[in-house]
Amino acid sequence: MLILLLVPNALITPFGIEPANEVWIRLSGILLMALAVYYSLAAKHEIVVIMKATAFIRMTIIFFFTAFALLKLVSPNIIIFSAIDFLGGVWTLLMLKNEGHFKRSN
Repeated sequence: MLILLLVPNALITPFGIEPANEVWIRLSGILLMALAVYYSLAAKHEIVVIMKATAFIRMTIIFFFTAFALLKLVSPNIIIFSAIDFLGGVWTLLMLKNEGHFKRSN
């Protein structure tokens, strides 16, 4: 996410998340860009095992973000981002299932 690298507060403040002046938000942007490259390559080259793993991982993020919010470590508004990611993970799994990638072979 280039926006997290260059102008992170433009993304997070509309959701009621306090502006970040520390470097961690920009580091998150770099990591998200790297993950985007991995996901794109996995999809382009049909590396199904990576797509399956990332879909399941994306579906767990909502639990971590909710815990962080309940512990008052972050604004509860961060759950919006994890909900979007959760739905993306569900969508990915459904597409993989529809393509037959969860059938058992003997």
